[in-house]
Amino acid sequence: MTPAVTAFLAGFWRFDGRLARLAYVLRCVAAVVVFMGLMVLGAEAFGLTLADVPGPLFFVEPIPNAVLTLLFYWAVMALSAQRLRDMGFPVLPIIAALIGLELLEFFVLPDLITMRLPAPSETMTPPYLILSTVAYLWLLVWPSAKAGSDQVELT
Repeated sequence: MTPAVTAFLAGFWRFDGRLARLAYVLRCVAAVVVFMGLMVLGAEAFGLTLADVPGPLFFVEPIPNAVLTLLFYWAVMALSAQRLRDMGFPVLPIIAALIGLELLEFFVLPDLITMRLPAPSETMTPPYLILSTVAYLWLLVWPSAKAGSDQVELT
């Protein structure tokens, strides 16, 4: 493999480095395409059963589902960490907040809020949709920090 391809692939798993907006968008699209391909491959080649319930389940079988889910969340967190570093924000507190938002959606909000979105996102609550949309738009729209600055000054 060429060094450019190796660097591109390594960017999905590493938490260090910076990632500009366009590179972030391209890698996020690539991650979704790759994981959808892995779902189809798992279903067709290995006979795994795709989950009918929308949400964090890819497969009905627990082991392949856990592996694919962990790989997907790891890639999304790594890309987000690189983008946050490029924006000049501290990585750990914001990643912790995003993980907390995700956990809140899957374990707390469904019991508190009965309203759901229409298919295909019928398990998603409206507050989570709003917060996650704002978070992803923030990662996409916020400009890169100046080179050499560690954090953006919020004045």
